[in-house]
Amino acid sequence: MRLPVEKRINVTVQSVVGEWHEVPLLMRNFPDDPLAIRMDFHVTENEPPVATWVFGRDLLATGLILPSGEGDVRVRPHGEDETDVELISGWAWCVVRMASADVRDFVVRTRSAEVYCGEEIDTALDRMLTELLPAGVKNADS
Repeated sequence: MRLPVEKRINVTVQSVVGEWHEVPLLMRNFPDDPLAIRMDFHVTENEPPVATWVFGRDLLATGLILPSGEGDVRVRPHGEDETDVELISGWAWCVVRMASADVRDFVVRTRSAEVYCGEEIDTALDRMLTELLPAGVKNADS
């Protein structure tokens, strides 16, 4: 059984009122959902997360290089050494600023996990399509 890819880092979060706070963050990527990442925000490392955001790993990877995303998650470079993740929920929003080197390390490690489980992804997609499509539908090549 493969374990999730995890990285604990300290980030700074800008609140709606413009104040910046340093908080611990746990980024995770699970083998059963290799295309998504989870960001768990903690008040202290020993307590459960106060908030969790789940979004596409490719959004985070692209945001290291150029602004990406629309809707409730946007990622963009901030200077040469930092990356901003903007999270929007209703009328509330925050900006999470983290070291780009930490984000890059995490993304590289999750890409390695995706390659490892690529065959499992293909098998799961085939199984899902078989379950969704009516038995009488034939392959376009037939």
